[in-house]
Amino acid sequence: MNGTFFSVSGLDPHDSADIAFVWCRPHGQDGRILVGSGHVVPAASNPPPGIQAGQFCVVFPLPNDCSADSIVVTGDRDGKVVLSDITIKQCSPSVGYRPAAISASAAPAA
Repeated sequence: MNGTFFSVSGLDPHDSADIAFVWCRPHGQDGRILVGSGHVVPAASNPPPGIQAGQFCVVFPLPNDCSADSIVVTGDRDGKVVLSDITIKQCSPSVGYRPAAISASAAPAA
């Protein structure tokens, strides 16, 4: 799934929710790697119609050694508060995504 983008959306039911963390487990490994994160609509906000407090959506490129089946979303940085009822969707077909390299000449002048 090299270069394939996915979106993960859902609802964090905790009143103190502020960030959703997206993890994947590389094939044949025990640990998880962080592949994305995004802000949650705050519980104290007054969102527009159709948007709920706790709602989030994160778009990310899936690493080469992960599959969509290995994606886990948590409500904490430690990866212990696993969120259920999430939706995982492929955003686009594989197009060979490669992050642009930053060269020394492209760096901002001091």
